[in-house]
Amino acid sequence: MSGVFQREDMYETVVVDREQDVVITTGQLYVLQVRREVDRSFKPVIPFAPHLFGSGKTRFVKSYLELVKSMGERALIGPENISDCEKDRRRSFLDKLHEAVLLYVDLTELKPTDPKEKSLEWAVYYLIVQAAYVSIGEEPKDEEDVYKECRTRAHKLIKKIREVLNLRTDQFLLVAFDEVGVLDESYGEFDFERTQDGKVFPYNDFVGIIRGLCKEDNVFFIVVGKSEGLNIRNYAISVSRVELTFIPLSPLEKDSIIEHLEKNSSSMFTGSPKVSQILCHQHFSTNELAELLLELTGGVPGLLVKAINYLLHCKLSQDHLLLSKESFWMIMNDSIATNFCVDPLLPRLSSLSETRHRLLKMLTLLALYRIRFELDELVHLSSTCAVFLFDLVTDMCFYRRLIVDENHQERYEVLIPKLLIGYIEQSVRNDRLEWLLLQTLKSQPVEFFYESKCRVFEGLVATMFYLHFCYHPTDSLMFSILGQLSSVWKEMNLKFSSESTAYYMKSIHYTTSTSEVERTTFGINDWKKIVEEMLEFEKIYIPFEPTSRSPDILFKLHGRTSGQNLIVGIACKGRWSSNGIRWNEIVDEACKFLQPVHDQVVTVHPTLHCMLVIMSTKLSTSVATDLNHSSHCYSFGDRVAGAFRIPLNCELIILSESDVENFIGKDILSSLRSAFKSTDNPHSRSIGISTVQEMVLSLSKNI
Repeated sequence: MSGVFQREDMYETVVVDREQDVVITTGQLYVLQVRREVDRSFKPVIPFAPHLFGSGKTRFVKSYLELVKSMGERALIGPENISDCEKDRRRSFLDKLHEAVLLYVDLTELKPTDPKEKSLEWAVYYLIVQAAYVSIGEEPKDEEDVYKECRTRAHKLIKKIREVLNLRTDQFLLVAFDEVGVLDESYGEFDFERTQDGKVFPYNDFVGIIRGLCKEDNVFFIVVGKSEGLNIRNYAISVSRVELTFIPLSPLEKDSIIEHLEKNSSSMFTGSPKVSQILCHQHFSTNELAELLLELTGGVPGLLVKAINYLLHCKLSQDHLLLSKESFWMIMNDSIATNFCVDPLLPRLSSLSETRHRLLKMLTLLALYRIRFELDELVHLSSTCAVFLFDLVTDMCFYRRLIVDENHQERYEVLIPKLLIGYIEQSVRNDRLEWLLLQTLKSQPVEFFYESKCRVFEGLVATMFYLHFCYHPTDSLMFSILGQLSSVWKEMNLKFSSESTAYYMKSIHYTTSTSEVERTTFGINDWKKIVEEMLEFEKIYIPFEPTSRSPDILFKLHGRTSGQNLIVGIACKGRWSSNGIRWNEIVDEACKFLQPVHDQVVTVHPTLHCMLVIMSTKLSTSVATDLNHSSHCYSFGDRVAGAFRIPLNCELIILSESDVENFIGKDILSSLRSAFKSTDNPHSRSIGISTVQEMVLSLSKNI
């Protein structure tokens, strides 16, 4: 059976949703052509995709010319305002690109080559010639013969390639180098140029070779493969005088996964039906399957194809199998499925250095709290060593999502697909914090992939509460404060009996929204259902949307001795400017939680109590003064700001700024205050990578 699980050809795949990448790539090829025509001392431009396994880089370059043809003029002529003359020039370029020939060169075949074994340039030249012969089905010529004909002269090499491929001199030749990451392992094989301090940079030598070839007319290059992309790009600009432009190759979204399922066929089944026809049925739609695959793979094409291959294998071996949400997760959560899907990453995942393991929690927090990062952001590994976060994500076997905001600013998010979480969590069982963070990330619903708002404050508070419940309920200063304020809290069992995770739940809105599958939100009249069926004891929940009609955090506690139980909502009010939370906002929070929970639930269950905790980073002057700068509890019958009367068996606790600061940490709050001052979606540079690392240390102290 294990041999069957290695099959990756259960269906034929076509490329979908790569229009943005085609536009970027075509634009850069056009820039190269224009620069070459205008100035012979030009700086070459090369599209570059330094991504991890599964990003779709190989399939993209192999399909690029087909994608250009299918897009037509949109590949180079967009909505921007350009002259008619410029449009004509671009159309002419596209016409020639439609006639172009793609030569795919696999750099894993790169090796020292006679008669100049130590010359990287000659090895690359010969590999290009070898690829040309292979592409037309002929045996490569002898190295010595090719060297006599071409040596290391760019014009002779290109002339040779055109002869082999039967290309006109005015016909475009597009050379795609794949697996450029092999240069990481080429030290000692070639005579690389050395810096004054004796260091070698193989990528600089390689890019320098391409730079020389770019001077030849009508020749273009694309470079892809896993590597330290940003580091290489910066060196290429400064040393090799070449512009490497990143091709995003972002993960697929749900609509594109639906298109993938509906366009691709499998000849393994009678009549070669579409994948959607094989795996879906009357009670399990393509839309449902696409959502589950997105949640599992994060939309990473390679992981997506692997998962579909595995599902098709299961269907082929069990013809009666009818997929459902439950059976999907039962199949894909099995370790055999997980290992099959992440198999290309296993050697790297299993050999992460101790330093890299220490950074795992930081990257998990970036993914969990949706903290974006900029292209050139650095992570300091020590006082003398730093790496680009962009490259670190790749090095750690994770993925990036390119986010372009309303101001056209490009930033990235760390994406850790649930398939990877399923494998990684097996190796971090001894690291309780990392395991808990991964479990929380694993519980995020599929919609969260496209939630733009940074949730660092709510997430941090939820995680802190959870860790206190699990590990330090009797030592927790916050729990002590709540116990002093509320006799009901004091009677609760504050020790979670087992570790689980923080969970993301459907949000609460004015009305219930529906889809063809299931309800996507709760309505404000659903509190009885939420409390009785949704909220489980010893679990913490975060409603998916931060603007929902509920607190930001919800949980349910057992009474220690009596039959009393407590529903707790925590309203995390991040106030990052000079304006603190006002009384009317506090009243609004009480009205949308305490009142409906009392009316719909507490009146039915007399042993049930309800508590709302206002945890704000800043209180308005009037609120702070009225509370004498101390935390305060309002109980049954008390009036809040003269506008809201606390219902029976309900309490409202407003925490002082100092108590919140002590709970979160003064330095962390200061950094968050600075980061959130001008935006709801701060990036890691404005928060500070050091602050994220400090969050890790702070959370670790609670275990």
